[in-house]
Amino acid sequence: MIDIQSGYILRPVSPVFIYFSLFCALLLNFLPLGNFGWVPDWLIICIIFWNIHQHRYVSVFSAFFLGLMMDVHNSDLLGLHAFSYSLVAYIAISWHRRIITLPLLSQALHLLPIFLLVSLFPVLVHWLLSGELYWWALTGAIQAIVEALLWPLATHVLLAPQRRPIDVDHNRPL
Repeated sequence: MIDIQSGYILRPVSPVFIYFSLFCALLLNFLPLGNFGWVPDWLIICIIFWNIHQHRYVSVFSAFFLGLMMDVHNSDLLGLHAFSYSLVAYIAISWHRRIITLPLLSQALHLLPIFLLVSLFPVLVHWLLSGELYWWALTGAIQAIVEALLWPLATHVLLAPQRRPIDVDHNRPL
């Protein structure tokens, strides 16, 4: 795989690193930071990243399973996060060729509607089921903006193990 921004050929990604990063993102979501608008959904950033860059390792089914784990953790409607995570994973997989060729800031802008979908979908479902709309829950839009702002940092951190070293040893074939 080629890193479009730097032009370097990336090393193959280790599946262990992919699942370790997903596990760390899940643990970050489990932290009791509260339900504030500025707290990003770390798991969805990681799911979207790996669906765009390595969609053969992180599928819609794994996003569904991680969403079920988030539903159990939040004591929310069972399947709410699971459906939104799997829908977002499907959209990210179908858009991956378009998004991967863009610069990082344009990627963040293209992913903002996806982040808005995953953060506002539970609000809309609760509104449809209960008939009441909690306006404070619309801070999910702030959460989506924070996630879009964190996208370049997440890309840099998650692609770091795949980058080749700058100082190339000429005695080594690769």
